[in-house]
Amino acid sequence: MRGGSDDIADYLARVAVLLERNGVTLRVPDGGDLELQEHHVTGNLRFELRGDLPDARTPSRSELVVAEQFERVGSDAYVRVAYAYELLDRERDYRRGFHLHDPEWFQREFLVMVHEHCEGPIGHETCGHYEGPPIKDAYTGVMTLLEVWCADPPDCSQLRCLR
Repeated sequence: MRGGSDDIADYLARVAVLLERNGVTLRVPDGGDLELQEHHVTGNLRFELRGDLPDARTPSRSELVVAEQFERVGSDAYVRVAYAYELLDRERDYRRGFHLHDPEWFQREFLVMVHEHCEGPIGHETCGHYEGPPIKDAYTGVMTLLEVWCADPPDCSQLRCLR
């Protein structure tokens, strides 16, 4: 994703709509608005959406997180440089995560820029980072998390560990 600050604000709103249309109850910050945060020194932008998945419990035991960061590359031009898409399914006791962050370090250490997390039970890491394909945008990230949540719990042993 690349664009101006208005483009990214619209993108954030469309991602929130996608989540809500798929039954995710968003936890909006105080004041009730979605928040596109600007770093006070760099001018970089970021957002984080958190929500509860419908699982017939109050509070829900299934949580979803969609977060992205955008680096300023011009006066009003930004490019996505990091993401984290996370599913925490406490009902079935597993966590799945799809990440892009610290790409230089991951490239140097593992020859990849993106990675995955897979824990079952939650908090038990057999491998700290698994190889994974890049995720194009938050829409794909949301749909990937929803597919994981609707499927059988993942078999982490089927993933390639980056260690």
